[in-house]
Amino acid sequence: MKTAVFMGSPRVKGNTQLLLEEAVRGATEKGAEITLFELNKMNIRGCQDCGGCVETGECIVKDDMEKVYSAIRESSRFILASPIYFAGVSAQAKTMIDRCQSFWHEKYMLKRPLPQGPD
Repeated sequence: MKTAVFMGSPRVKGNTQLLLEEAVRGATEKGAEITLFELNKMNIRGCQDCGGCVETGECIVKDDMEKVYSAIRESSRFILASPIYFAGVSAQAKTMIDRCQSFWHEKYMLKRPLPQGPD
């Protein structure tokens, strides 16, 4: 089973990373194929609410989020690890989540079913 893993903490070897490594170890032992994204090291711009995804369901901003979109479409499982800052996920995780707005447009506005993972 393909699993997309998102590390949302900016801290290297912090508590979030240590806990995520244990989750990944357990998933790997059960046969998961892991694709890890270290969000703090990626070039992902915030959603601009430009409307570029409204008609196509695809974000027009070209950055590292394109890799994330592919992994989300190909995966059947997801792990998001983030510290809690001010009662919410980190800015890195929130930026990635906000850029998934194009999936919402694809499913709810364009009425196209999102592909389900292979398992």
